[in-house]
Amino acid sequence: MLAGTYLVIASILATIVRIVVVPSESMEPALMPGDVVLVTRSIFTKPKANDVAFFNPPSELDDAVANSKIGRAAAAEKVPIASTKGKQFLKRVVGVPGDVVGVSNANPYVTLQCNDADTDCSYRVDRTGDYQRPDVFPDESWNRVTPTINIGNGVEVNADETTLAKGQYFVAGDNGYRSVDSRVWGPLKEKYLFGTVKWVIFPMKHFGPIQPGPFVMEKELIGESASSGDL
Repeated sequence: MLAGTYLVIASILATIVRIVVVPSESMEPALMPGDVVLVTRSIFTKPKANDVAFFNPPSELDDAVANSKIGRAAAAEKVPIASTKGKQFLKRVVGVPGDVVGVSNANPYVTLQCNDADTDCSYRVDRTGDYQRPDVFPDESWNRVTPTINIGNGVEVNADETTLAKGQYFVAGDNGYRSVDSRVWGPLKEKYLFGTVKWVIFPMKHFGPIQPGPFVMEKELIGESASSGDL
């Protein structure tokens, strides 16, 4: 009977908490490859800006990759592209439902406040930096005034829709040079979210709460120029 009780408790915990190994460099320096983190399911609370979200790959990600320069070239050569099926991701939450979100020079931003004439605004900018191969994805990925993006799957994008809808989150890697994120495939739908990450639990030299993201407050949207490198 005691063993059965332990199994029930373990089963409940598995639906609420997960132990995850950081798979890539996309969240450096806050999370390093190989770090082990504690993920808590978002049941009673919703992710907030600056949280680190853990989620399943959205269908829009595969669409964006398939319609990228590399994806189209692979299709022309009849070479399969690695699927994201079965993978899960960690990204910083930049914007939450109701936020006015855009991308300026590869850096996602949230418009916090404007005067009545919209001539004087303040912004919370996530200084992710440029992606390693900005030419692979449409220019719109790196500069736009809407959280959505036309990823070439036949869905028309309303360019006037600047606000994240209910159940939508804008996420990005702290290390934008190595991150394919909402800049490329648009808002993350809540149905893909599992939870948020607050703590690194291993190795001991990294143990503790996760560092905040590279957010800065600005009165103007000033970014960095695009760079190039290997995919």
